Amino acid sequence: MKFKKFIAECRENDVFKNLSIYVVSAWVLLQVADLVAEPLNLPKATLTYLLIILLVGFPVYLYLLWHFELRHKIRKKPLKSPDGDVVPGKFVKTGFEQLYFSFLSVIGLLGISVVLLVIKQNNETLSIPQDPLSEAEGNDKIAVLTFDNNTADASLDIVGKMAVDWIMHGITENKLGQVISPKIVENYSNILKASILPTGDNGVLKTYLKPSKVISGSYYLDKDRLLLQCSILDGNMNTTLISFEVTECKADSPLVCIEALKQEILGYFRSRGDTQIMLEDTPPSFSAYQLWLEAEEALEQPNYLDLINAAIAADSSYFKPKLDRVLYYYNRDRFAVADSLVRVLSTEIGTNKQQLNMLKHLEACLKGDNKTAYRTYREEYNNAPMDLELNSSLMVLALQFVNRPQDVDPIFEAMDMKDMDLGNCIQCEYRYFIKGMSNIELGRARETIALLEPFARSEGLEWIKRALLKAYVQEGDTEAAKKVLEYVKLVGDSDYWEQNMLVTGMEFLKVGNTAEANAYFDALIGFYAEQPAPLKNYQKKIRAEAAFYKQDYARSEKWYSQLLKETSLSASERAYFAATLYKNGKESGGSEQLQALNEQRSGYQFGDIDYALAQFYATTGEEKQSMDYLKKAVAAGKRYTNSTFHNDPIFTPYIKTAAFKEILEFWHE
Repeated sequence: MKFKKFIAECRENDVFKNLSIYVVSAWVLLQVADLVAEPLNLPKATLTYLLIILLVGFPVYLYLLWHFELRHKIRKKPLKSPDGDVVPGKFVKTGFEQLYFSFLSVIGLLGISVVLLVIKQNNETLSIPQDPLSEAEGNDKIAVLTFDNNTADASLDIVGKMAVDWIMHGITENKLGQVISPKIVENYSNILKASILPTGDNGVLKTYLKPSKVISGSYYLDKDRLLLQCSILDGNMNTTLISFEVTECKADSPLVCIEALKQEILGYFRSRGDTQIMLEDTPPSFSAYQLWLEAEEALEQPNYLDLINAAIAADSSYFKPKLDRVLYYYNRDRFAVADSLVRVLSTEIGTNKQQLNMLKHLEACLKGDNKTAYRTYREEYNNAPMDLELNSSLMVLALQFVNRPQDVDPIFEAMDMKDMDLGNCIQCEYRYFIKGMSNIELGRARETIALLEPFARSEGLEWIKRALLKAYVQEGDTEAAKKVLEYVKLVGDSDYWEQNMLVTGMEFLKVGNTAEANAYFDALIGFYAEQPAPLKNYQKKIRAEAAFYKQDYARSEKWYSQLLKETSLSASERAYFAATLYKNGKESGGSEQLQALNEQRSGYQFGDIDYALAQFYATTGEEKQSMDYLKKAVAAGKRYTNSTFHNDPIFTPYIKTAAFKEILEFWHE
């Protein structure tokens, strides 16, 4: 049958009329369902289920239309046997019937395809709901969202922040679950690529963070009274598990409301029999908390320390700002000040487990006890593994404090990074760097290349390129390494190019490719020779180090002698100079430098001097003395960075020895 005739018969038999009735009815039904879903508190998946039913029902409707109406209207010829006799009840299929069922098959296949696509896109929403309690047993993530300020007074925003902070402290220290804070949600939203699905609170929570429960609240004023209301939702935020009674207090005493609400929330969760362990024994004063919040906002500002001190002065029992003050000095290498503050802090706390754990962590860091530092920090991480700062810091401790690259994988995989915008997240970049370095140390350089190569020609991302260069050298891909460095130089990042020319040359030394290594050192020295302006101190140091690793001891001696007159040398640079003098037959001069190196000893060096002496003795071929000093260095807290121990080409001849293996495993259990 021709298509025009088929269309004509469809009109004649009211096929299009019946189809339009189904389509219009389905459209109206969807609109009505959309209007009544929220007032009736129907699940958010209701419309999706209804759409699937209507799509599946369309080909069924077409079949029923044929069966009950059309087949009686279409004239059919009786089916005859080979002898020419009519077969009772059997008819020859008409051209209309054949085309109708062909279209029915096509529509059915299209409908099934669309249904499968809808299910795939909404698999989380369409999953069978679990009982909240059984779900919590398999997933202990609890999200605490920002409390909405409905007072119309922006100065009261701090009440919502303090409520969130205090509730999170209670959940964490009661060991009730892994807390997802508003800050974590905000961090995810900020670093997710713009091209992916919506990144609002709901989208980020359900797609990436996937909590089992969500705490949401708001507050408002009634004359001179402050009222807080709060509820706990399931992870999909479409079922309210409990709504607490409104908590009321005086407007100028918000801590009363906050503490009462926190106790109600903890009571709900604590019904499972957990024991309360609080970070703060009592809530901080409102003014102290306000000052601490201001300090958090001014983290990189000159007045940060002033605000921290003011918070402590406002409430001498407030532990958090005291902890932040120690970290302020520690992160600026002012270890003596940090240590004295820790000693004072140890006299002010009692038996609070969380405070004691943090104190042990700080004491371990200041003593160079890397194993204890790692163990105590891991306890903090276990409370909130989705926190980007805790997560990335623990990766660093695993690799650089205790040399356990095998621990990095599960920490890295705890956070989904596939949609993160690395250009907008320095901690994300450093997580990739640590992951890439751990892969290399586990003999998986190809995995590092697969992970990091997509970023090879991205602007910035210096740490990622550092790990990628190392992986290329490990795999013998010299051309790929050259292309990365050419790109770095092309985009005008000269400082970074100079540093990586030196580092890449050292990597080639480690794999035994001396010719390629010397080519890098020569190119770097030649680059400096062509500079019209006087070299900066860091450039002079790189030039001298390149000559040292190239074993061009004549120029190494010359350039280190000049540096010694112009600036101070680090412990390793003085060791290079001493070794250079020994190589040039000037033992007395080398001994003078070793003596000067030993005179540089002071507190809080974490093995720097012993490590430098180990470098000296390794260069001069005295293995036993080198390993002895190296062991002293690691015991004092020297870290396993991307340029020390097994990553230092000076120690390449000894890497496979039993003594060196013992040093690499010094902090293992």
